[in-house]
This record gives sequence, structure tokens and C-alpha cells, in this order.
Amino acid sequence: MGAINGIASASMTMSAMQLETACNTALLKKSMESMEQQALGLIEDLAQTVPAPALQEGHIDTYI
Repeated sequence: MGAINGIASASMTMSAMQLETACNTALLKKSMESMEQQALGLIEDLAQTVPAPALQEGHIDTYI
């Protein structure tokens, strides 16, 4: 009986760990999606508030 209880206990522990991992992964994904939406909103806000530079002599200055 001791071996069976040990196997059952290990199985339950493994199932609990898998459930915890699945929940943590879901929370992380939701958090990342939320941060992505915030970043996209910020980029959109910045794009609307910062005026585009005027073209001078038909050239666009680029810096590397």
C-alpha cells in the first residue's frame, strides 16, 4: 500500500504543478497582451502629437 500511496501522491503533485504552470503561463500571456496594447496606444499617441518633419529640398535626412 505504501508504494501505491507514493505513486498517487507523486501523480497528484505533478498534476498540481502542471495546473500551476498552465495558470502562470495564461497570466503571463494576458499581461503581455495588455502591455502590448498599452505600447501600441502610446506609439499611436506619440505619432499624432509629434509633427512630421518638413521635407527640405526633396531629401529626407537619415542618421545611423
